[in-house]
Formats: sequence, C-alpha cells, structure tokens
Amino acid sequence: MAAVCSLAAALSPFAAAGPVSAAPLTSEPAPACVALYESWRYTNVANDCSDTVSVMVVYQDGATGLCHTVPPGAFTTVGEGYLGQHGHTDHLAVCRPS
Repeated sequence: MAAVCSLAAALSPFAAAGPVSAAPLTSEPAPACVALYESWRYTNVANDCSDTVSVMVVYQDGATGLCHTVPPGAFTTVGEGYLGQHGHTDHLAVCRPS
C-alpha cells in the first residue's frame, strides 16, 4: 500500500498539470491578408494573400494551436472556439510546419 501511495504522490504533479501547447516557433503576427473568424465552437481563417501561409492560433491564456498551412483563397478551421479550453483567441502567428 505504501508503494502505491508513493507512486501516486510522485505522479500527482503531472496529473494536475493541464495540456501544454508547444511554444510558437516565431512570434511574428500573421499578415493582414489572413482574416481570423472566431465563434463559440471554432476558430477559422481565410487566406486572402497571394501566397500560401502557415499560421497558428495564439490564445489569450498563452496557449498555441497547431500549425496550419493555408493556400491562397482557402477558408479553414485552425482551432477551437472561445468556449474551448483556452478561451478567446489573441491573434494568429506565422509558424513553420513540422
């Protein structure tokens, strides 16, 4: 029993921690030709640029979303909406796809 309690105590800091998003590879904001649309359920972007861009959502709590490559003229979902775990978006940042 003591071994189980010790194991539980050792793992408890990890269990209490929430999901961690990777830090942005760049802090450069997305170009103005990439429009952000946020709803309660999804965060979407429209790429009105002449080139393909890779962007990620940066939330107000500092968490970041995945890097999405968006071709010119595309409209796509890039993150959760404001009722999700991280709340409202702060901005879009340029990223490098992995």
